[in-house]
Amino acid sequence: MAIEREIAIRFLRAKKRRSLLSLISVLAVGGVGLGVAALVVVLAVLAGFETNLKNKLMGLSAHITISKASFGPSGNIANWREVSSKIKSVPGVVSVLPFINGQAMVGTGEGANGVLVSGIDPVIASESGYFKHLNLSAWTEENLTQRPMRAPWLEYQEPFDSWPEDSEPSEDLLTEPVTESGLDSEADSEETEPAPLQRPIIVGRDLSYMLGVDTLSLVKVISPFGRITPLGNRGPLSRIFTVAGTFRVNYYEYDTRVVYTTLEEAASLFGINPGEVTNIEVYVDDIYQAANIKQEILRILDYSEYYAVDWMERNLSLFSALKLEQTAMFVILTLIILVAAFNIASTLIMMVTEKTRDIAILKAMGAPAALIRRIFTIQGMLVGGVGTLGGLTVGVILCLALKRYEFISLPPEIYLMNTLPVEMRPAQVLAITVVSFLISYLATVYPASQAAKVDPVEALRYE
Repeated sequence: MAIEREIAIRFLRAKKRRSLLSLISVLAVGGVGLGVAALVVVLAVLAGFETNLKNKLMGLSAHITISKASFGPSGNIANWREVSSKIKSVPGVVSVLPFINGQAMVGTGEGANGVLVSGIDPVIASESGYFKHLNLSAWTEENLTQRPMRAPWLEYQEPFDSWPEDSEPSEDLLTEPVTESGLDSEADSEETEPAPLQRPIIVGRDLSYMLGVDTLSLVKVISPFGRITPLGNRGPLSRIFTVAGTFRVNYYEYDTRVVYTTLEEAASLFGINPGEVTNIEVYVDDIYQAANIKQEILRILDYSEYYAVDWMERNLSLFSALKLEQTAMFVILTLIILVAAFNIASTLIMMVTEKTRDIAILKAMGAPAALIRRIFTIQGMLVGGVGTLGGLTVGVILCLALKRYEFISLPPEIYLMNTLPVEMRPAQVLAITVVSFLISYLATVYPASQAAKVDPVEALRYE
């Protein structure tokens, strides 16, 4: 291969009378490099979007959600502690959280907003690390279980632990006259003295801005299915809650549409029997084994009473769209390399035309057709290889710069992230390299075969 490579390099060296040919070679190299760099950057950004979105969804939503089958004896899970113990025994399960979820309306004097109320067990959620995804402060977690509640500014005035046991929180912050007739027992409805509110609620930071509330503010939560009416159906029920704190996950739909309270308060709000939950959320160590773990959980429980949905089923359309977008962008940007491949083919065809005499001399000296074919194949691969390596270098540098300096910001309410995410995947970079070299090789097939067919007698007849 040494002689073929040497001749190919000498053919590529520019001469003054071949300036146009050299220009076409430079354009071919630039075209391949531009296409490869664009592919590397675009696919890295799309991969970053996919990973970033997947991490947010995995941190906020369960890997597997267990619910009672609609045709079962009840729509709620009554023995959730026993069910949770069985689920924990399945290999691969990391944590199990009971939830009560329901739609409600949260309102203040500033406005109202429809939300998803999630009732959780604060102790289990804290031990499992669920609160880490919500970025809750320590005092916010304590407000879910301890009374009276406290705000961060109270830490600089009077320590929470030093309050006398017989003292009560300030009436303007923590008390509200009980005026919800018909919501509790008759004795409660007849009470006229102010009573400390014991109902905590945690709202998203963006939702707190929309409602104009802060820690220790009062909000009214209206449930459409809270109490049984004389007609036998469930009617609206409203309760006054105290904001125990706020959370923020930089996911706009989540920060404005979800609120948290305790299991007991959620059960009371939605008219669910104490001790029951609407679903159990399961977190596993390997999210890509969620489907297999789900089947094992259903086998241990009972297929006839429970059903389960894993994160892939719940977000199938979203991730399928992301995969389709990556494939489409790969195909579209590969066309840039194809355009450059035409330049490579043009360069080689012009080279064959110009070097016909040299080819004839080589063949007259005994050079086989295979050697001539390899000369022009190597020549085309050199052009494609330089463009590919140059494009990879530029693409990787751009990706590292985007990841390091984050100079492109995004509106989180639209894209669910603050900056342009970048993730270079070795498999994608390897695929881009292979495709680029393959296209460059295919561009050399026709010119190289034509060069190998040169008849030395005809080429040298008039020399």
